[in-house]
Amino acid sequence: MGESLPAVFVQILAKYSDVSQYSGSHTETKFKESIETACQLCEKAMEMVNELRLFSSNESLDDLSATEIRYLCLPALLAYFNTHKSENRACCLRLALSLYKDFSNMCTEYSVPFPEELRLKDNQNEGDYSMTQLARKREIKIKRYKLKKSLEERLEKLVTYVDQPHVDEETKREFNLTLVQKWLCIAQDEMISLQSELDLLSKGDKDDDEETSKSSGTTLPHRKPFRPFILTRSAVQAAVFGAGYPSLPTMTIEEFYEQQVAAGLLPPPKPIPQNTSTGPSVRRIDPSTEEREANEKKKERQDHLEDVDDAEALSKARAFDDFKDEHRRGSGNRMNRS
Repeated sequence: MGESLPAVFVQILAKYSDVSQYSGSHTETKFKESIETACQLCEKAMEMVNELRLFSSNESLDDLSATEIRYLCLPALLAYFNTHKSENRACCLRLALSLYKDFSNMCTEYSVPFPEELRLKDNQNEGDYSMTQLARKREIKIKRYKLKKSLEERLEKLVTYVDQPHVDEETKREFNLTLVQKWLCIAQDEMISLQSELDLLSKGDKDDDEETSKSSGTTLPHRKPFRPFILTRSAVQAAVFGAGYPSLPTMTIEEFYEQQVAAGLLPPPKPIPQNTSTGPSVRRIDPSTEEREANEKKKERQDHLEDVDDAEALSKARAFDDFKDEHRRGSGNRMNRS
């Protein structure tokens, strides 16, 4: 039988302690292996949370047990470990940023107590460099730092009670909620830092592409933008970001579609037909041409009438033909209106 979720979570916290206190080089094999193990533990724990269905969108913080509250931190912990990877840096940063955002949104949905002014707003990371805004951002950052320090001090005091064999539920609940609040504080600053690094990497890649393009004389193809829609390996339909507890992101929309086509559940994409026409256009009519066509049709009718042997039929046909020439179609039945 495999390890339990509480046991895996304890290992994750131990790994976090090791990584945060590591004094050696981050390029060492030992450090990289430790990060990889920590990521695997977080992924395993998140899969277990999904299988147990611990979190629901129609629950509140009061509905969670003292032990369940701490599992809200799993996306933030996985994000933290991913930021310490050096290979595929941009990809790891995007994943970490998505995980931090998802964690922050979940805390909002569960109404985790946290000062509203210290939350990162959607447009707060945009380039407003006025002196007032810079001073305001600095003030908020200092407040977050002080709050984080006070939460860490509170955790150090509570941990001595939590480690006791017969700790009461209220103490355990307070400890785990304080842990979530600490990570919520970390997430706000990390999201700003990660976005800034991603912007720098993106600018560097763009400059490199332009230099390569100039030197080779060729135009590089436009890169596909990063898509935030990521599906999970198991519950594909339900586990889009924001729908329940976030599972491990492993599959993009394109990969999911290709998988469904291979399984015969979706039709293959149809090639776009090459349409050589320029689309619908307005037909311009020459009045002289229209008049000529009308005269030709009238002459054909008269020739046909001359071939008719019945004198009465010929007379009626000619009279009707003259009537149509003198009265435009639709001119009658005017409902006594002039």
